[in-house]
Amino acid sequence: MTKGFTTSVVGSFPRPRELVEAVEGHAKGKVSREKLDSLIRDATASTIRGEVDAGLDVITDGEQRRSSFVSFVGDKIPGFKVMHITALNPKAMEILKKNKVQLTYTRAVVTEPLRESEIALDEYRAAKKLASRPFKVTLPAPYLVMWESWHKSMSKEAYPTPEDFGHAYAKLLRLEVVRLRDAGVSFVQLDEPMLGDLTEAGEKPDRYRKVLNELYGHRYRGFREELKLAVGLLNEVTKGIGGVRIGVHMDRWPNKDSPYFNIGYERFLPDLLETKTDQFVLEYTSQGTGDPWALIKSFPGKLEIGLGVVSVQDYEVETPEEVVARAKKVAGRIEPERIWLNPDCGFAPGMFRSFPREIAFAKLKSMTKAAEVLREEFA
Repeated sequence: MTKGFTTSVVGSFPRPRELVEAVEGHAKGKVSREKLDSLIRDATASTIRGEVDAGLDVITDGEQRRSSFVSFVGDKIPGFKVMHITALNPKAMEILKKNKVQLTYTRAVVTEPLRESEIALDEYRAAKKLASRPFKVTLPAPYLVMWESWHKSMSKEAYPTPEDFGHAYAKLLRLEVVRLRDAGVSFVQLDEPMLGDLTEAGEKPDRYRKVLNELYGHRYRGFREELKLAVGLLNEVTKGIGGVRIGVHMDRWPNKDSPYFNIGYERFLPDLLETKTDQFVLEYTSQGTGDPWALIKSFPGKLEIGLGVVSVQDYEVETPEEVVARAKKVAGRIEPERIWLNPDCGFAPGMFRSFPREIAFAKLKSMTKAAEVLREEFA
């Protein structure tokens, strides 16, 4: 992958309606495990075919086996208990509505000491049989899981503080990254939307942390302390691991009421550059995300940018020309080999999020055509 403008995805794809209905049916005892597994295999194969047909250089399995991009760890790692969001707080739905925040309703809460277990290795082993292209595997990062899975009353006996739990999860995650590397994974992506959301925070927390404070009983440590903690936990996972590309994906959901609207990830400098990673996978298509060059101009010589050039928030398919224009915010300023193109985020981070699959793949085809134009121009 040395031609530059490598194309990939952030992770998830929409599930076929039949699979979503089967998941619900299985939970109610109306659909067998065998039938559900068959539909998962079909959906995974269909997703990978679509990615290959779209011309992507690096693919994923579309996370078709996962209930959400976070809480699926509760199905994999002993020590978690999966529950409905109202078990955290009976007024959870009112809290979400009041703060205009969307969270998946299925939550994985740590209730016992974690025990080592494979997290995504089985997904990769099943997926790699379906295509010979390089694979990316996504994993929820420790700072995210710390905020979303430690509860002040349910978790305290196992881990007295959120930080205790975050360090414990980071140790297990590191073992999984090594397993994936040894199995042949090309790219391990750590998903860290809680870090991305920190772009909206200051003396007071952002809206997501306000919600998690009410649901879980977390406290906000302050902008710089949160940033330091997030970077430290990431480095516990990644430091010293070679032989595999490791990236960190940070969401960006600009809030027009925030004083930091139109200011991007550059708010994290210089702390962010302490992260031991090969690539930052970042969102830049939404209004208010800022100028990528404000951050990237500070990058050291080998650090890559996974540049969000395709929106996952609307159904309008970007033209190749529009994608090229977005890429040119950094193209020509750093080497093409350090620029990857991808959608802003996953197309379906939650099992039940609806996004037309045909539109998702059409967006990817437009993106790969744009990459061809860029390679020719910047060869």
